[in-house]
Amino acid sequence: MADKLKWGVLGGTSWIARDAIMPGIRKSRNGRLVAMASRDPAEAKRRFGEEPGVRTMGYDDLLADREVDAVYIPLPNSMHAEWAMKAAAAGKPVLCEKPLGLNAAEVTKMFEAFERAGVPLMESFMYRFHPQHRRVREIIDSGVIGEVLEVRSHLSNDMMSPPDPANVRFVPDLGGGVLLDMGCYVVSCSRMTMQAEPVSIRGWQKMDRRFGVDVADGAVLEFPGGRMAVVSCSFETTGLGHYSVIGRKGMIEVPRGLVLGLGSFVPEALIITVDKNGARIEEELPADDHYQRIVEAFGDAVLNGTSMPLSPQESINNAKVLDAWAQSIRDRRDVEIGSAG
Repeated sequence: MADKLKWGVLGGTSWIARDAIMPGIRKSRNGRLVAMASRDPAEAKRRFGEEPGVRTMGYDDLLADREVDAVYIPLPNSMHAEWAMKAAAAGKPVLCEKPLGLNAAEVTKMFEAFERAGVPLMESFMYRFHPQHRRVREIIDSGVIGEVLEVRSHLSNDMMSPPDPANVRFVPDLGGGVLLDMGCYVVSCSRMTMQAEPVSIRGWQKMDRRFGVDVADGAVLEFPGGRMAVVSCSFETTGLGHYSVIGRKGMIEVPRGLVLGLGSFVPEALIITVDKNGARIEEELPADDHYQRIVEAFGDAVLNGTSMPLSPQESINNAKVLDAWAQSIRDRRDVEIGSAG
């Protein structure tokens, strides 16, 4: 069995590939970057230079390259399904950026294609691999905040000062809009923290008519037992990515739960408030690179022939909630999860 997974990146000029995943591959204990694909390989070489051992080529050439063991896809949302399924047909395992597809039907179709091809596919939710969430779970399980009744999650970044019309997030045909780009995170976070699936959702939205995409969204999710999650995302407000877990006796605040800096990670504090006696405890965790962690976790699963750490059903369920959120906005009503159409 090989001890290094040889990676090819399909769309290596995107910021998430260039500044996050590719450095994660370089630092990983079980991966090696061997190829980068671009629509214009010559332009990619001119802009980014040549890295020893990393060849630049076209998309189809990368999928046909026998040296490439696995593919990372950071392309615009509307291109995920097409190129992931082409990679499956070429026998390549794929780590694909979130959201995996434009809707639950597309996500299901993608996993079916990979199952037929006998290779794995995983959605790249890097935040899930940061150890701070394991610590949050330990605190919840300790009972210090009591029964968890509510989760609040928010993700935002100011892209409107001024907006760049060339940004794929402002192009409807490329799967633009904040619901797909950031809403997938806050839904995933609420489901992860509740350890349950929501039963219904009521959402609202702000559209930017210049671009025809949503730039701010919010929703309330109902979970079993009368619990709830309040989620929001925005292209208009300052860069934030936090969540709070609210229990009968206290609360956990995770100030950088969904987004961290790139390259150098500053230790972030978990702020725990126990309402019972008014105590406020701050716990600082060491710096960590969740991009490196997701690369290594994916690589371990491929190299060892084990299940992916994020399952197909996890991605399908997340997409179903996003579908219901979108329908709730269209219909201006509560929508049961799974009934969206």
